[in-house]
Amino acid sequence: MTGRLQSAVVVAGASLLLAACSSSAGTTAGSGSSGSASGQITIGVDLTFNNTAFWAAYINYEKQYAASMHIKLIGPLLAGADASEQNTQIEDLVNEGAKAIVVNPETATSLGPAIAYASAHHVQLVTVDTVVGVGHVYMVVRASNTTYGQDACAYIGSKATSGYVLELEGDLTSSNGADRSNAFDSCMAANYPNLKVLKDPTVWTDATAVTDAQNAVNAYGSQLKAIYSQWSAPDTGIIPLLKSKGLGGSGSANHVMLVSDDGVPFEMCDIGNGTVDASQSQPANLYAQYALTYAVDAAKGVKLAAGDPGGGAPTLQNVSYQGDTNLSDPIVAPLVTKTATTLTVPSPVDGLPGSFTTTGVSDSTLWGNVYGAANGGVCSSS
Repeated sequence: MTGRLQSAVVVAGASLLLAACSSSAGTTAGSGSSGSASGQITIGVDLTFNNTAFWAAYINYEKQYAASMHIKLIGPLLAGADASEQNTQIEDLVNEGAKAIVVNPETATSLGPAIAYASAHHVQLVTVDTVVGVGHVYMVVRASNTTYGQDACAYIGSKATSGYVLELEGDLTSSNGADRSNAFDSCMAANYPNLKVLKDPTVWTDATAVTDAQNAVNAYGSQLKAIYSQWSAPDTGIIPLLKSKGLGGSGSANHVMLVSDDGVPFEMCDIGNGTVDASQSQPANLYAQYALTYAVDAAKGVKLAAGDPGGGAPTLQNVSYQGDTNLSDPIVAPLVTKTATTLTVPSPVDGLPGSFTTTGVSDSTLWGNVYGAANGGVCSSS
């Protein structure tokens, strides 16, 4: 994901009310049947994890979208961060009759054997949350991580004019971490040159992020204006740190902004109480909806191309990594703030819009709020 979300949870049992969705537009090639005798289409699913709030919510949404779309799911199988096991599991899904497979790859370059095996059996893969740099897949369903970086830049720049900003980078060898960092850095340099960015790579390690935040607080004090954490887990250590220094919470005299990414339930709670200022909500519901939509398209032989209308993005785009290019629907994820606010960056990056409106934290459709409501409230894990 993004950074790996670290808070372990149990898959919610409560039902989430979802609207039915249909296959995207396109030209169908071939006339072979892709469904079972019951009219269902068989889709395999292989994930790396299921023990986080995000992936637990994703699985819940996936099951319910599958029911509304007349999909028979095989899985989700769980690879547990074992790339070799994931390749074997995908071969098993092909052999069990999956007509297309949704997979959250362990890494961008770990699926080579699985892609080759599936292709030899005329089965295509749809990847979720991770680009692919080792072969052809039908579609990459992934939030626009450049949007993550620019949105964080826009929010921080709207509140501060000078001082220091700590950027807690994820893994810069991953496309998610690199995209967030590159967009944030470019946006800050182009629009807010009086805010000096302190870039600390963490490789998604929570303890490293919290230690780096402590070092920055000790070194810069009230001159530290904001912390941008590229994933949510460090918040649980940064919030008490800022509070202990008189820098946390919206009521503090020298408030240090905390902006993070993920949109997990505890972030919804913390935004509501003012200890987190904003969070990009990685949309578990849209990941599930569009991954299955494109899997059905793949099974039916629908031909799609860059420039076609997207589901989560205005248009489909080609995304390149490690020399491979695949079609992608770069979902535009909402930036969540306490109240809805329109933000503008004078010089946007990567062709992104220069103006956008945030989503208020009370919006009941945000996946973090839906999941929180089904599991004791958003503050139950804060």
